Amino acid sequence: MIRLITGSADPRHQDLLEEHYRLRHEIFVGERGWAALDRPDGREVDDYDTPQTVYVLAIDEGHVVGGYRFLPTSAPHLLQDRFQHLVDGPVPCGREIHEWSRFFIRKDRRGGSLFRVLMNSVPAACRLLGLASLTSVLEHDWLSRFDAAGFRYGQLGPFAELDGMQVAAVQIDIEQAPGLLIGWDEQQGRAAPELGSTRQP
Repeated sequence: MIRLITGSADPRHQDLLEEHYRLRHEIFVGERGWAALDRPDGREVDDYDTPQTVYVLAIDEGHVVGGYRFLPTSAPHLLQDRFQHLVDGPVPCGREIHEWSRFFIRKDRRGGSLFRVLMNSVPAACRLLGLASLTSVLEHDWLSRFDAAGFRYGQLGPFAELDGMQVAAVQIDIEQAPGLLIGWDEQQGRAAPELGSTRQP
């Protein structure tokens, strides 16, 4: 089940948001070793988790098993504030452009269908929000994942080393992405067929 949550302050979804912050800490700090994100409370929360942030979370049996977030580029966001050096020219910004970041899958749910479910939800979520494109900072292996998903994208600059990783900024053309039918969690009140279980086969 995929749930779209608009804003970090939404009182209806605080339990899910808190669980997802702790999963982010477990994955990005504990597994990936991003020490700069470490917090003593075990929550990976930054300045970009705001009332304007959009969270897309995969829920199974009442628990968060994966997800990602969108940041409006009309407000402060990572590419503009911290990674502008990865872009040749102006950073793409605008009402119909969001930044995609913090994609994660819980460790025990990797290797199954959940990755495909989350990738399929990206263009559907963008269309629901009226977005035409996304920007993102990513590692090289994401390009083959975009190719497999049928995403049209362009690099905004060359790959560069950052904290031992090779990363680049890209812009994804959502208007050219595959039009997949996605059902949203009925608790959001959206009239759409259910996506179904996110269990591994």
